[in-house]
Amino acid sequence: MSAKINRAFYRYAATAVAMVLLKPLHAAESTYTDLNSIRAAAEHAVRDAAGAAGSQLLVDVGMPDARLRLASCPVPLSASIAGDGQLRDRTTVGVRCEAGARWAIYLSAALASEFPVLVAQHALARGAAPLATDFDTVTRRLPGLSSNYISDVKRLAGQHLRRPLAQGEALTADALATAAIVHRGQQLTLLAHTKGMDVRVTVVALADGRPDELIKVQNPVSQRIVEATVRSAQLVEISL
Repeated sequence: MSAKINRAFYRYAATAVAMVLLKPLHAAESTYTDLNSIRAAAEHAVRDAAGAAGSQLLVDVGMPDARLRLASCPVPLSASIAGDGQLRDRTTVGVRCEAGARWAIYLSAALASEFPVLVAQHALARGAAPLATDFDTVTRRLPGLSSNYISDVKRLAGQHLRRPLAQGEALTADALATAAIVHRGQQLTLLAHTKGMDVRVTVVALADGRPDELIKVQNPVSQRIVEATVRSAQLVEISL
């Protein structure tokens, strides 16, 4: 009977010691900020910055180092996009505690979107005027925001390619530029507004021009050169 009592005593003593040892550990852990809450704050900041596209955005925030110990924050964490505040394929997000211990940590977030996009059926050269027949519409998972890509063939009208496009490459907004509607050496009508009168004269374009762009034109009779705004493929305008 004495041996049974001794075994029961030792079991009780061991349990009591374990409880005493564990309590300080748990208490210490509670004084630190949960790393998952830091990630959640960073993700929320990215989606908020993305606006309407935020709900469809795929966001993968890097996990802070598991050894990191940041003091528990008495107020909700604040987070914002670092640098110029622009969202990119890989974006840095700053998460801060702005009360109590006050600390800041920066996390990297990878952004992607899954959506229909125009994909080149064949290689297209720089300067080419893209047509709807040059593209297929394909649903793809691509880095960054969906607004970086073109999905509507109507947006091709009046555009040309700033750079070559490879077969199978998704068309991005920055690959397009408005095509020139006026070309160097072309004869144009210059509409000049002066002292309540409108005067029209024939001029020659000295440079290519896009809609609403300023270009230099020359009067072939007087040889005078002025800057005028491109209004159409045949008309430029100036106020004197």
